[in-house]
Amino acid sequence: MSLIFSQTNFLIDPMKQIKIYILFTFFLTFTSLLFSQQRGNTRNSSQQQGQNSQMAQPKVNSQNMARIIMYDYEEVIKKLKIKKAPKQTVIAQAISKHNSKINELKTFNYETFDNVTSFLTKKRNEAKLSRDFSTMRESQMQANEMLAPIRKKVLLQKNALNTTFEKELSEKEYKKWLKYQEAELKKLNPKASQTQQSQSNIGSSSRRQQQGMNRRRY
Repeated sequence: MSLIFSQTNFLIDPMKQIKIYILFTFFLTFTSLLFSQQRGNTRNSSQQQGQNSQMAQPKVNSQNMARIIMYDYEEVIKKLKIKKAPKQTVIAQAISKHNSKINELKTFNYETFDNVTSFLTKKRNEAKLSRDFSTMRESQMQANEMLAPIRKKVLLQKNALNTTFEKELSEKEYKKWLKYQEAELKKLNPKASQTQQSQSNIGSSSRRQQQGMNRRRY
C-alpha cells in the first residue's frame, strides 16, 4: 500500500510541474507582449510630439521677416478686374519696377538675411534643448534690429507702388488693391503669433515644473 502511494506521488508531481511551467511561460509571454506594446505606444507618442513641435516651429525666413514681397501683375489685374488695356499696362509696369527694386534689395542684403536666419535658428535650437523659450523674445528683437534698415527700404518701395496705384486706379479698384496687398503680406508669416504663444506656454510650463521640483526638495 505504501509502495502504491509513493508511485502515485511520483506520477502526480511531474504533472504539477508541467502545469506550473505552462502557466509561467504564458505569464512571461503575456508580460513581454504588454511591455512591447507600452514601449511602442511611448515611442509613437514621442514621435507625434516631435512632429507637432516641428509643425509649431516654422522654418526661419528672414526675408519674410523683412516684409520682402513681389507681386504677379497678371494676378493683380485679375483680382482687381481691370479690363482696359492702358490701365493694365500701367499696373504691369508699376509692379515690374517694384519687383526689380525688391530683387536688388534681396541681392544686396543677402549676407544680412543669411546672418539673421543662422542667428535665430541657433537660438531656437538652444531654447528647444533647455525648454526655456523666454529668451526668444530678446533674440527676435535683435533680429528685427538687424533687419530694420532693410524694412525701411522695403516700405519705401511699398509706398511708391501704392502712390502709383492710388493715382491710376479708381477709388474702388484702389481699395481692392489695398485689401489684396494686406492679405499677401499676412501670408509672409501667418503662424507667428501662434508660435510665440506656444513658446511662451512651453516656457511657463517648464518654469512651473522646475519650481515644483525645487519646493519638493526643500
